[in-house]
Amino acid sequence: MATTTTEEQDFKRSIGVTDYMAQTSRKAQMGDLELHRLIDYDETDLLCPINYMYNCLPSSTLWLNPQPVSLPTSIASALRRRCTETTQGSPNSIRLRPFEAGLPIHTGLTQFRQSTHWKTSARAGEILLQLCARDPLCAEVTVGKGQSLASQALKQLTVSPVDTYGRFAIYMSPRADQARARLLGQSVVLIFLFDDLFVAPLAGTLPATTAHTPLQAETTQLREGFLRCDEEEGNGGREVLQHLIEFCHHFPPSAFTSVRDYLDYRDGDIANRTLLRHLGDHISIANDIASYVKEKWSYDKGDAAAMINVVHVIAQTEGLGDEQAKFMAYAWQLWTENQISEEIQRLHDGGTLDLEEWAFVDACMLAASGSLLTSAVLPRYGGEKIQRTEAA
Repeated sequence: MATTTTEEQDFKRSIGVTDYMAQTSRKAQMGDLELHRLIDYDETDLLCPINYMYNCLPSSTLWLNPQPVSLPTSIASALRRRCTETTQGSPNSIRLRPFEAGLPIHTGLTQFRQSTHWKTSARAGEILLQLCARDPLCAEVTVGKGQSLASQALKQLTVSPVDTYGRFAIYMSPRADQARARLLGQSVVLIFLFDDLFVAPLAGTLPATTAHTPLQAETTQLREGFLRCDEEEGNGGREVLQHLIEFCHHFPPSAFTSVRDYLDYRDGDIANRTLLRHLGDHISIANDIASYVKEKWSYDKGDAAAMINVVHVIAQTEGLGDEQAKFMAYAWQLWTENQISEEIQRLHDGGTLDLEEWAFVDACMLAASGSLLTSAVLPRYGGEKIQRTEAA
């Protein structure tokens, strides 16, 4: 059974007393959620259970009004006809309706999907964490207050895979087939382990040994799996590997002079095309809003060496308090959504994209909405256990 660490309990108590912005919506927790409305009735068996909920903006945002952002109707219809989306006759993804279910989603993005291969993806990530927790080289890499990378992996294993990193792959890449879902589930684990490594004070140096371990064998299989995908279609696997390598060497500067400076750093691995840049900004901003209270709590305790968060940048550069900075970040998110909508319309009016390219745009938009939805249903940022009702 999953357990909650003392550190997580301290964090929840801290935000419950000192930061009303981070408190979970008690009304929703007490039964106003209607999770049965999240999916179609005949897809219940395919749903990944939602166990937690976190409202990162529970106080009034009526003065910030999201506008719907979606693909043009003709393009969306063409993609539905084109996309069979099956693995051995079963669908690769299902549609989610978080607004109808009452989940605290703050966005104008309208399309959300979930991978039906979530068990495969989550189990793959869990295996990688287990190997990392037992790996002698990971035990030599010390982060934070005397904790090793191996101990960080072990801590994640105390929580169900779908209630930690694994949920990102399930929502951000929902159309992937079963083989790709497994690869993406492990990639997300690597990203978040290294992300935590960047913000924690690093003690000592990385081991120089090239000894072969079960973890290294697993990561070799991960690499080969991505390259095999390219033999079937495209070159996306090679690009994922390249971006993973770049991410692991993408250390932050000592300070940011503006929000744009910060977003350019965060978007360093995003292609420089207009739409992709806006979508990259959106993922960064929305995730930072959700993670701000947790990251500030860790930073104030001395567990993090730096605050790499857009809310913090806004607070520092504009001289604002936490609440004001958080809502300014949300305003920037909604402005970015407007830019995304305008760019999609421009591309549609210009007729420059074929259906394959529109499928890529659709996948990028699902990554943005999936990241936002994940942040709202994880305990990672402060989410509390949902109290089940018969209706839910």
